[in-house]
Amino acid sequence: MISAKSTILAALVASASAFVPTRPVASRTMALSMAASVEERVRELVKTQLNPDSEFADSASFMDDLGADSLDAVELIMSLEEEFEIEIPDDEVESITTVQAAIDFVKSKQ
Repeated sequence: MISAKSTILAALVASASAFVPTRPVASRTMALSMAASVEERVRELVKTQLNPDSEFADSASFMDDLGADSLDAVELIMSLEEEFEIEIPDDEVESITTVQAAIDFVKSKQ
């Protein structure tokens, strides 16, 4: 014989499964990444990686204006590669010294 408790539990489980999405839900950052422009995504990476004290212009130098050291610069390049699914060759890394240079490089690879 099925108890009332078992019946209620079965009903709760069945009703809860009706609210489970049938496909995976994209994360908030993924949804933002898909909707945001290259410029916005690069600026957001710079903010996240370098934590600047204030707003910055696209002409801002990572090291001179935003206070990045060489490790910060390497981590930023790796983040750009991951975010945009690109590879930045070592010989081109040295030319990416400003926010605008990063934006231009990413756009050239798309």
